[in-house]
Amino acid sequence: MNQPGNGHVLSESQRRDTLATGQVMEFLVWAELSRQSHGALHVFLPLLDRGLDAVIHRRTDGRYIPVQVKCRTEATNGFVEIGIPASELVDDDALIIAGLLTDGEIGPLLLVVEERTFKDFASRSPVRGEDVYSASFSMTSSRSRWRPYLVPRQQLAERLMGPQPLIPWLEPPAELEAEPIDRYSHWLGFLGEAEVIRRLAENADLDLFRPFPDLEMVEVLARHHVTGRFLGLQVKAAVPTDPYCEARVSIRKTTFAPAESTFLVALAWLPDERRFADECLLVPTTHLIEVAVDYGAHWVLDFHPNSQEQGRLDPYRHPLSTFGELVELLIK
Repeated sequence: MNQPGNGHVLSESQRRDTLATGQVMEFLVWAELSRQSHGALHVFLPLLDRGLDAVIHRRTDGRYIPVQVKCRTEATNGFVEIGIPASELVDDDALIIAGLLTDGEIGPLLLVVEERTFKDFASRSPVRGEDVYSASFSMTSSRSRWRPYLVPRQQLAERLMGPQPLIPWLEPPAELEAEPIDRYSHWLGFLGEAEVIRRLAENADLDLFRPFPDLEMVEVLARHHVTGRFLGLQVKAAVPTDPYCEARVSIRKTTFAPAESTFLVALAWLPDERRFADECLLVPTTHLIEVAVDYGAHWVLDFHPNSQEQGRLDPYRHPLSTFGELVELLIK
């Protein structure tokens, strides 16, 4: 977000303007990353602001990149000055993207630097009882210490992609595009995601993010607040049906992208009781094909919650009440 300068206390209207300006800058940055990368960089936004403005999923190799965005609306004698309280620098591996925002447009150059490097190079001084890291960089000088970290706006996605080629992210062919979703299935899927988010939110050490827009396999992203490790979740919810009281969970092959950091969570909705069964599945996507049934265009899991019969899904059965603790253990 945009930061007040020179230690001044902002009025309520100035504070609102500052927050609005910061949000405009963030969404312009997200748009640039999506447009320049042709969808290979996917934005996840926080459900609760705990210091990170977004996490960028680099879909070419699966890496998650935490990001903070800072901006100023004017330069001072040709220099852009930013200040970040020490308490807001929450992850040494996070990228800071900072620059000018004038007339609703991002300036020609952006500072793109990891937090640990920013703290090494920035000045540190107390402001109203809190340490603040300050940086001042020129848009024109080639002698600034920040020069190696200044990136032309048109090359922002290239900076985050690294050596990966910028190949347009291909959509499935027309004959393989997703079929229409009926209203009940759509509602049940949303209810399942809400339940997963609620369970994860009970754990204060987990930061939660949702994709913006929802275009990939991962629907809920959890980050451990201490270790900085990530776990992506695809959420499936289904109703157990006769004759075996199994909830049929289908995963489209065209959108299935297994990764070590991505898991599938399956919930069984009990409509008569208006609740989810107290047992869920948590399956690593790298193991899913081993336990799923091949149904043409889909991989299928037939989940009978609390079944007394032994089966290949047994290693992945867990009490729903301990779901948040389980996810924490996986990324702690």
